[in-house]
Amino acid sequence: MNFKEFETRVRKPQHSNFMAMIFSNVSVRLSYLLARTPITPNQVTALSAFIGLGGAVLIQESSYFTRILGILVWFLAYILDFSDGEIARFRNMSSQFGHWFDGVTDRTKDIGLYVCITLLAVRRTGSTVVLLAGLLALGGTLLHSYAVTSRYRSAQEAARGVSTEKFGGINYALMAVLVALDRPDILLPLVAADTLGSLALNVYSAHKEQLRQSA
Repeated sequence: MNFKEFETRVRKPQHSNFMAMIFSNVSVRLSYLLARTPITPNQVTALSAFIGLGGAVLIQESSYFTRILGILVWFLAYILDFSDGEIARFRNMSSQFGHWFDGVTDRTKDIGLYVCITLLAVRRTGSTVVLLAGLLALGGTLLHSYAVTSRYRSAQEAARGVSTEKFGGINYALMAVLVALDRPDILLPLVAADTLGSLALNVYSAHKEQLRQSA
């Protein structure tokens, strides 16, 4: 099977957000190579988690070049997070456990990332406000992720293309830019505002949809 046939078989018809559209163009090429090996989708998921946590640890290091390396390593994990699903679709190995395991490892990577960035920011500033922003960023990320996973959002608005999920993953792009600029203290309140704001919008839109359906 050539690459074009492989891509047609494994690519989703459409992705939920812009970051996924960009990175899936890379992941499908990596998946094409990995599909030729005995590695399973769940093993790719576990590898993504291991690499992601390693990248997070590097990001909180004092050396600037080590942090840049950490960003690159973390984005490799992000790419692998698409590859596990692509390989599963290619081999017809999709499963409930695989879906659950993917969700658990995603949350584990998020926890590791924002804990490490918070440690970096607190070391840089010594501010309790920054620590609070880090806790809110972590909590907002986990709550928003749980809400989306549980489909607690308006299906009608998502179908019209106005769902906040269109911008999912944008915080990772902000992370790369602001950590590279040595301003993790700015990143954390932005992530907190984005995730908690998106959560509020999803809850509000879901409530509106429920009222519409019961009318």
